Order: sequence, then C-alpha cells, then structure tokens
Amino acid sequence: MLLLSNLARFEVHLASGEHRRASVVDFAIDLLADDHPPVTRIYLRTASHGATRLALPWEAVAHIDWVRRIFHVHDLAAAQAVAPQDHAPPAGTSDVLLHRDILDALILDLQNRRATRANDLALRLDGKTLRLCAADVSLRAMLRRITGGRAGRGLVEEKLYDWKYVEFLRGDPSAVQAGAGYHRRIARLPAGEIARLADALPYLHAAELVTLLPDKLAVDALEAMSAARQLQVFEELDEPQQLALLNLMAPDLAADLVGRLRTEAARTLLSRLAPTPAERFTALLRFPEDSTGGIMTNDVLTVPASLTVAEARAALRERLREPDFIFFIYVVEDENSRRLRGVLTLRTLVTAAENRRVDEVMNPYLITLRALTSAQDAAYRVLSSHLAALPVVGREGQLLGAVTIDAAVAQVAPASWTAQVPRVFS
Repeated sequence: MLLLSNLARFEVHLASGEHRRASVVDFAIDLLADDHPPVTRIYLRTASHGATRLALPWEAVAHIDWVRRIFHVHDLAAAQAVAPQDHAPPAGTSDVLLHRDILDALILDLQNRRATRANDLALRLDGKTLRLCAADVSLRAMLRRITGGRAGRGLVEEKLYDWKYVEFLRGDPSAVQAGAGYHRRIARLPAGEIARLADALPYLHAAELVTLLPDKLAVDALEAMSAARQLQVFEELDEPQQLALLNLMAPDLAADLVGRLRTEAARTLLSRLAPTPAERFTALLRFPEDSTGGIMTNDVLTVPASLTVAEARAALRERLREPDFIFFIYVVEDENSRRLRGVLTLRTLVTAAENRRVDEVMNPYLITLRALTSAQDAAYRVLSSHLAALPVVGREGQLLGAVTIDAAVAQVAPASWTAQVPRVFS
C-alpha cells in the first residue's frame, strides 16, 4: 500500500542520468474511470521553472526507485507548463487532484453511512498503473503527515475506507451543474439515511449532495431533513432545481418551506411555478402555521356525488398518479362548490358495483376539522380518530384539504423527532 503523504516526498529524475530533477507537487486521477481510479498525471515543481508547474503524463514514468524515493522518466518533453492558478485538470475531464482536492476534504463513506475527513490517501501499483484505492481517516494518518513520516507509521485497516464505496464532495453545489465527476452512488441509499448524512455535513456540502440526486429522491431526502437544514440546503440550489423540487413536493411541506424563505425569494418562486402548484401553495400560505390550515394538505382527491362508480373510476384514473395522499376520496356536491358530502376509501371505489351512484356507497358520517382552529387540537383529534386523515372544511362546509396522520404525528412529536417520523400517507 502506497500513501500519498509518502509519495509527495518523491522526486522526478531523468532516467538518462542528466542532472535535471523536479519535486512532486500533486497527482491527478481520472475519478470516474474505475472503482479505483488511475493516476493520469504528476504535477512537478522545478527550480528552473520558478512558480510555473509541469504536468507530466503518468505514462512518462519509466521506473520507480522506492528506496531513494525517485520517479525516473525518460525526458520531460511530454510535460506541459501550467501556472499555479491553472493547476487544474483539463476542461471536460473527470480528473481531480489528490492533494489539492481530496486530501483533507469531506468524503462520504457509504458502507458505514458516515461523513468523515480524508487524512491520507492509499494507492497501489496495478502493473504500471497507479490507482487510488482507499482513504485513510485515522488520527495516525494525520500524525504521519505532521511529522513527515517519522511517527504514525503503519495502517489501521478499519480506518481505511475502500474508495469503491466513497462519494467525494467538493463543497460546491454548482460543481454538479458544471459537469464535475461524481460516482453518484449516494442515490442508492434510502432518503432517510441521505437526510441523516446531510444533517451532519456543512450546508454547502449538503446542498451539493442533494444536487447529485434524482429529483424525486432529492425531494424525499429534503422532506426528511430538519427544518433548519432543509432551508439552508434549498437556498443554495439554483432556481431551476428549486422549481423542479417544489413541483414534486407535498403541498403542505412545500408551503412550509416557501413560507420560511425571504419574502422576495418566495414571491419569485411562486410567480414562476406551474399554475396548479402555485395556487395550492398560495392557498396554504394564507393560514397561520399553528392553525389546522397550516398543517393540512390541499392536494386531495374529490369526486362529485352524482357520478356512478364507473364514472368516478374513469374520472380519477389520471388523478391517482399525482397526489401523495390517496387513501381517501372525498365526495363533494359538485366541483365548483366543493361542499363536502361524504368519503370513499379506495377499496370501496374498486369493489362497489359500477352502476351504483357515488352518494349511495359513500360514508356520509364525517368527522371534520375547521381551518382556523389550533393545529395541536387538530392533530390530537386525528390521532384519536384512528383514521389516516380528517377533512378540513370552511364556513360553508366546502372542502379545503385534509390533515393526515403524518402531519398529526409530526405536530405532536418532540421537535427532535420531527424529521425522523416516517411519512406514510403524504
């Protein structure tokens, strides 16, 4: 096993014996080329080039003298001169620099589900190819670097994290959009575990992590985060991604999030959302946070009482693809008045005879909530009802939305538990 802290003390000599030598500054790897990515270039510093660095292809290395710590090369003609500020991989590549980019950076160990720091990097020689194979996160690695290798020798196996299971973060959400290389293995974890990892990261790293995810998984992870972290992360995303995620979020959670944004930012997003979600969010934002209306969702299924069961099934077929909460279907007088008449379960809708009218098979005996009553009282009423949700109605009996069991539990649970409560119905 070869350590970056040791390789950084190597020199580069001409194999011809000509008295020209250079010090190793850094190594570039092709991050996405393999589970254990290969070194592609060595960055060198020479006395004759002053502040200018030389980028030498790894293939130019002819021989390695491990005892004297020397990379022998045939010539330096293949080296490209670069200024210190350009000490970066070519545009359009997935290359990163081991010392500058990865050493001391935050990495995600996906096997052990933790965020940690790369105190040293372990490489191995695979034929003539030098590969990054693990991150050393031990305190011994830090000691080894501080003392120039005089202390901290030896490796602690359990502190070596196989690079195959590491996600490298740059602390820059815009790097994802700029095309930087990522394994995106983080997308294989459940949303709750991603949220737990994000809560432990600095907020810019957490935003970068969310940007790596497919939109639907990103929404689930955001919804599982603590409210403070959710807001920090969301504010760091670019506007197109913010709009994409808001369109996918449950209306009650999206409205809560938008309501915590700065006023001007909230107005801008609402003005650029698709009409339907914008109307739902605006309707929810009218209610105080501590009211029943403030914790309800208004993305509920409704069907007119006058339809037959067959007609209701046909009318709802497409709508069933959209809302999160589909356990109950609320029966209204008509779609204009939305005056609540009763409720159907999905089971009833599926099993009832097709020629029967909806108002014949619905349950007309409803427990309803008022939008401006206390959210705490509404939550306890939902919990005591042992139902998945209770409908919320206005002064004229019109359906406004529903408080789900998820929202009720989140309301009465201790604040430290809120982000950990599973969302079953919304």
